[in-house]
Amino acid sequence: MIERLDRKGQVKAHVVLCSTDTTMPAQEIRALYSARFQLEFVFRDAKQFAGLTTCQLRSTTGLENHWNAVCFALSLGRAEYLLERSAHLGRPAGVVAFSYEDVKRRAFNRLFASRIMANLGLSQRFVELEEHPSRPLDLGVKAA
Repeated sequence: MIERLDRKGQVKAHVVLCSTDTTMPAQEIRALYSARFQLEFVFRDAKQFAGLTTCQLRSTTGLENHWNAVCFALSLGRAEYLLERSAHLGRPAGVVAFSYEDVKRRAFNRLFASRIMANLGLSQRFVELEEHPSRPLDLGVKAA
């Protein structure tokens, strides 16, 4: 059981975590519960943004290759985003807010803006959009 205490030391809330392994230390049970929610976010993002459920293959090898490609694409996108944002913000990657929906939105905004700039003959000025203080390429991003 985990108890949350207020400033006076009184129990404010509690959580009961269970395991069938009676020899497992409490810290490990807590770490596994925390990891569970992180894994759920990975599967949610894989389904919503990377096409995990859109494969129509029937062979085991084909399905495994598809799942591996989806997980690789998610990992690569997350790593690229966290490295870029942590360098830009000057903070460690572990404290940068991450949303795969935001990654997808920024990629769409970049593509859309580059097409508009190309049609106007202003492709060489695209860098100005990325460095503009109003951050137009972050339009629609939640964790900006």
